[in-house]
Amino acid sequence: MKVPLEAQYVYMPRLSQDMLQGRIVAWLKKEGDAVREGEGLASIETDKAVVELPAPRSGTLRRILVEPGPDANVGAPLAILADAGEDINTLLKEARAPAHAAVPAESASASPERADAARARAPAPLHRRQPISPAAKRVARALGVDLSVVSGTGPGGLVTEADVRASIPRPWPPGTGLLTEPEGDEDVEVIPLVGVRRRIAERMSLSRRTAADVTTIVDVDMTRVAARRDEAACSYTAFVVWAAAATLREYPILNAALVEDQILVKRDIHVGVAVGADQGLVVPVVRHADRKTVAELSREIDALGSEARDGTLGPDDLAGGTFTVTNSGAFGSLIFTPIIYCPEVAILGMGRVADAPVARDGRVVVGKVMYLCLSYDHRVVDGGPAVRFLDAVKRRLENFDLEEAMARRAGGPAT
Repeated sequence: MKVPLEAQYVYMPRLSQDMLQGRIVAWLKKEGDAVREGEGLASIETDKAVVELPAPRSGTLRRILVEPGPDANVGAPLAILADAGEDINTLLKEARAPAHAAVPAESASASPERADAARARAPAPLHRRQPISPAAKRVARALGVDLSVVSGTGPGGLVTEADVRASIPRPWPPGTGLLTEPEGDEDVEVIPLVGVRRRIAERMSLSRRTAADVTTIVDVDMTRVAARRDEAACSYTAFVVWAAAATLREYPILNAALVEDQILVKRDIHVGVAVGADQGLVVPVVRHADRKTVAELSREIDALGSEARDGTLGPDDLAGGTFTVTNSGAFGSLIFTPIIYCPEVAILGMGRVADAPVARDGRVVVGKVMYLCLSYDHRVVDGGPAVRFLDAVKRRLENFDLEEAMARRAGGPAT
């Protein structure tokens, strides 16, 4: 029986390149409610933030397939949208597999025909020999994973690196985040490691397990930037994002991602800016940061930060980052070693801007100094280009007035 084109699943969307699972926090509509295309159907918690899932079409929310709570893989059917009197029995039968099973899909609004294609790419049975990618073999050795029990979701049942990582069992009971309960009369507060906090833990652990990370630190005389910051009311973060984005054009290897056996050097420069929110670390993305002035960057970063803290960021605000800037100095730290945000290959950390002695024109004077900390994946980025990149960012910030004047003459972005 052919599935009517009017009725369709709402799938767990892939909101970032490396997203594997999401969780329904709450349904914003109930069964039988009419919805308009683009209207919020549910709140979804990803590894980055809580976002709204928009309706892919107008119609009626006929059936909710996944209740709030458990994780669901990308591509899992979450609900059925159809006209009020339309027969949805076929879709209900096809949705009998649990939502946590691997059901590949490309978007939340895929048609039934695309769902059929996704089922054709479903994991191969474990009893037959499966092809395994070299990256999957390497990661399996590093993590101690038995490849004989891993299902492949790639073409022809190919076991990919993502399949290996998804097969790693969690060391806590599902939904609790706990290894054991507190013993005896121990006076403790139990905070389950769940939701965004758990996904942050998984992401950071993944980075530490896989990246050959190195951190290089330079001190930057921010005196000129501090003067312009006071005049223009722009944040220090905006100046650093401006300098980093401009320098990434010269050192594109740092604007890359490592995906299995491929280094993907991105042509567009989209800088993620880490923001501390109540639900955990959120990384909204400033798109085409290299094409914007410091003032434009400052306004956009401030707006994204406010939305992150209010929990109103959309999926597009969080996807597609190619490089990350994080400002631990906002909390008073001088030097730290930021963890690379996989699958990116580098992250730039900002320390606190503080008064310190600096040498200028043969004299020691008091200036504004900040430490920049660049962590990079040595599997992709060699030390030479990494240090030269960091030095170029330092020079852009220390000579900001000259850089601005050159940009104005060239017709490029200034402040």
